[in-house]
Amino acid sequence: MDVFASIFILSLLLVLFMNITCVASSLHHELCHNDERIALLKFKNSFVIDNNCSSDDPIAYPKLESWTPENRSDCCTWNGVECDKHTGHVIDLDLTSSCVYGSIYSTSSLFNLSHLQSLSLAGNNFNNSKIPSAMGRLSGLTYLNLSNSLFHGQVPLEISRLSNLSSLDLSDNDLELKRPIFSSLVRNLRNLKHLHLISVDMSSSPVPAFLANFTSLTSLLLDDCQLHGELPNSIFHFPNLQILSLRDNPHLSGYLPAEFHSSSPLKELQLFNTSFSHKIPSSIESLHSLQSLNFGYCRFQGLVPSSLGKLTRLTILDLSGNHFEGQILSILQNLTQITHLLLGENQFTGKIPSSIGNLTKLTYLDLHANKFHGLVPTSLGKLTSLIHLDLSTNNFKGQLPCFFQNLTQLIALNLASNEFMGQISSCLGNLTQLESSKINGHAPCSITRFTNLEYLDLYDNNLGGTLDFDMFLGLKNLDTLFLSGNMLSVQTKTSNKNGTFPRFTFLGLGSCNLTYFPDFLKYQDRLLSLDLQLNQIHGQIPKWIWNITIETMVYVDLSGNSLTGFDHPLVFIPWVHLTYIDLSFNKFQGQLPFPPPSTIAYRVSNNKFSGEVPPFFSNLSSLQLLDLSNNQLSGKPPPCLKNLRSTMLVLNMSNNHFHGGIPHICANQSNLRMIDVSNNQFQGRLPKMLANCTMLEVLNLGNNRFNDVFPSWLGTLPKLRLLILRSNSLHGMILRKQNDHNPEPFSSLHVIDLSNNSFSGPLPCEYFKKWNAMKVKDSGSSSYLKMHMSFYSETISWSGDLDYSTTITSKGMFILYEKIQEALLAIDLSSNRFEGSISDSLGNLQGLHVLNLSNNVLTGSIPSLLGNITELESLDLSHNKLSGKIPPQLEQLTYLSVFVVCHNHLTGRIPQGNQFNTFGITSYEGNMGLCGKPLPIECDQDYSPPPSGAVDEQQDSESPFKFEWLTIVPGYVCGLVIGVVVEQIVATKKHYGLVKTFSHGKLKGRKGRRGLR
Repeated sequence: MDVFASIFILSLLLVLFMNITCVASSLHHELCHNDERIALLKFKNSFVIDNNCSSDDPIAYPKLESWTPENRSDCCTWNGVECDKHTGHVIDLDLTSSCVYGSIYSTSSLFNLSHLQSLSLAGNNFNNSKIPSAMGRLSGLTYLNLSNSLFHGQVPLEISRLSNLSSLDLSDNDLELKRPIFSSLVRNLRNLKHLHLISVDMSSSPVPAFLANFTSLTSLLLDDCQLHGELPNSIFHFPNLQILSLRDNPHLSGYLPAEFHSSSPLKELQLFNTSFSHKIPSSIESLHSLQSLNFGYCRFQGLVPSSLGKLTRLTILDLSGNHFEGQILSILQNLTQITHLLLGENQFTGKIPSSIGNLTKLTYLDLHANKFHGLVPTSLGKLTSLIHLDLSTNNFKGQLPCFFQNLTQLIALNLASNEFMGQISSCLGNLTQLESSKINGHAPCSITRFTNLEYLDLYDNNLGGTLDFDMFLGLKNLDTLFLSGNMLSVQTKTSNKNGTFPRFTFLGLGSCNLTYFPDFLKYQDRLLSLDLQLNQIHGQIPKWIWNITIETMVYVDLSGNSLTGFDHPLVFIPWVHLTYIDLSFNKFQGQLPFPPPSTIAYRVSNNKFSGEVPPFFSNLSSLQLLDLSNNQLSGKPPPCLKNLRSTMLVLNMSNNHFHGGIPHICANQSNLRMIDVSNNQFQGRLPKMLANCTMLEVLNLGNNRFNDVFPSWLGTLPKLRLLILRSNSLHGMILRKQNDHNPEPFSSLHVIDLSNNSFSGPLPCEYFKKWNAMKVKDSGSSSYLKMHMSFYSETISWSGDLDYSTTITSKGMFILYEKIQEALLAIDLSSNRFEGSISDSLGNLQGLHVLNLSNNVLTGSIPSLLGNITELESLDLSHNKLSGKIPPQLEQLTYLSVFVVCHNHLTGRIPQGNQFNTFGITSYEGNMGLCGKPLPIECDQDYSPPPSGAVDEQQDSESPFKFEWLTIVPGYVCGLVIGVVVEQIVATKKHYGLVKTFSHGKLKGRKGRRGLR
């Protein structure tokens, strides 16, 4: 072998040796470090493997079972563990849905893994542990996911040390950000691309303005975080943002930017159940990538821009529950990718165009509670993928469309409250679920042929006659049945067949002429909702009704019967998950029954409950609606009511015997919209804490014993619409104070009633100039003064409008308006001691409908400028000392139906023509100087009025300050109160991703806790 060959062989051997050394070195480094291996094994041994802990995830499996303690076991090969290929350190630990159960603490060996860059503990059960503060020691983390793992309590500030984080997910736990607040947690996390904090309680602070600086965000999910304040508008312009979800934050306000950037990558925009308002800008078309747009149950208004129809990638569009108007369906004809279209509860008009048939991918179409009209086009029968169709509460007409037989995938069909004719046709027999149409005559027996029927809603039709409940015996799959709101007489038999009835989840037998609790209810162990309102059930509630479904019952309405009590002493209502109970309009006596802490609405009005309000009410931390009105309750309201001020929306304690002071129910961030404590014996000064209720729309303190001056500080409430202070001991002059810096006090008032007090001095003309809402003439809108409320639980959602009502008393006759149109504007300053002249500034309130200045000591003439109030329907100036002529300009008031000027010093000819031809003598009596029809005194040249002393003598012979012409008492009509139509009920199936949910009022489908996404 020559020298060159030897050198070549040696070179090959050297290269081979080096490769072997590198491979060996590589193999050595793939083995994890022993200290980290031991730390992982200790972590495993501190928990239990429980397959039920991750049952929500279909691909869950116990990853820790692969972690074995053998000496040669390489932890880098264990499930969920990833190591750095060069150093061997554990850098990624993914235990998502690994069936882990147990508590975790800062002493856990997990926090010895100092090289971790990615950590996921999501989808496990950490037994309500707190997130360990030691999490802040893992300074190398760029990804942290602790979602849906039953963590509890305050999020530790130490997480803010993880400055390298690009993704943080703490969603769907029972966490809060109160100490620290949201801003303290994320201020240093400048590298975040994904921030997911769904259901983390952030109620302690508004949305921080500096969030607008996090421009690197790709996804921001802050659903159900109790956010409040205004969202920085610039967030919509983040250059990388693809998903923005702020759902279920009803006190979070904001508005869309006037211009969206065409470069925006936004794919998903979720504002469901927030207070976003204003209009949708036409620049919405710039969001070319948008696939899901959910503005449901916000406060948007106006026309939907036609440019929305250019978002051709949309698959989900939800505009329901807003104030949109005009025509829209033709705008959407090019959205051929859309699967979910929800437009319900708006003011949309027009017909359904035949082009609706182009949207062949639609699975969910909801148009309910609008003003759509005409025939339903046959092209709708082309939407063969539909599983949910709701056309209810519109003005559709014609025969029940038979082409629905093509929609064989339908799970829910709702045609209720339209003008359809006929009976349920046999051509619908293939449908697995069927609600109703407007059916005249008797309940169709053909229903019994629908053996696959699961959901049947015949609510609010014209059904009459007698219905034998046994007809449902064969429908074994039926779990939802609504017969309420008809003219039926339902017969339920007590027999051994009871055990064979369907096992209902939702049951509505309201207005069915029942006289006792149906016996078959004893066998219903799945009920979530029971409606027996407006029947003739009398006597006591049987004990067994409390025992059925004690763990499942959520919604109960027994209102409008003749129930007197309970057949055994009842202190606590035993349904542990109850959210809504209505016992109103019965004959209950004795102590109030105490509801469970889960209660959101508690209504017991119009009974004979007595005694004091139990202190247990302080435990109702979720209560939003409390109606104790029209009972015989007494004592001082419990101080514990102040504990409810963060959740309460409506408090009605009117018409009882309460005394003392009003509980301190208003604080900063109070959500109260209505307070009615009228017709009690409350006394003292008006509580200034009411000025903290900045959301307040209705305040009724009438018919009490308050002794104070006019509460000018209430002028700071920007949304106050009805203010009732009548029949108290209020006194003094009503003047704007010099230190009042509010430029527009009481600018939203629609109704103000200060009657039957002792106010004196001139009329409050400085306030008249600021009452802007009363300056606007009726625009022809048929909308009503109301408040939208939504109650949510895991199984049921209730959504409805509270319509404020008004009672007008005219000469002893009560007229109840269950709904107040937005147009109604009224001022009642009667029965006080106002003096001086009537201000010309009243003439600027051109939208005013009712003006009552009677029973004062006003002097001077009637201003001719009152003729400018062309909307005026009622004018009462009686029992004053007004003089001069009745201005002929009042003849312009063509809507005037009540005109009373009796017992003044008026002179001259009574105007003739128009409405003045309709008023009788009583409108003018007590004015000795008036002449002309309808008085018997004719006007002639020789006629002269009697001396003023004669007039004074006659007027003073009457009893001034006693005559009452107008009384306005606000209340509300909510949900299922007598006389109010329940608008919509919809239920859908869980296996289609929509949790079955119910509402009397309006009913929503929701996907888990987060709705449609």
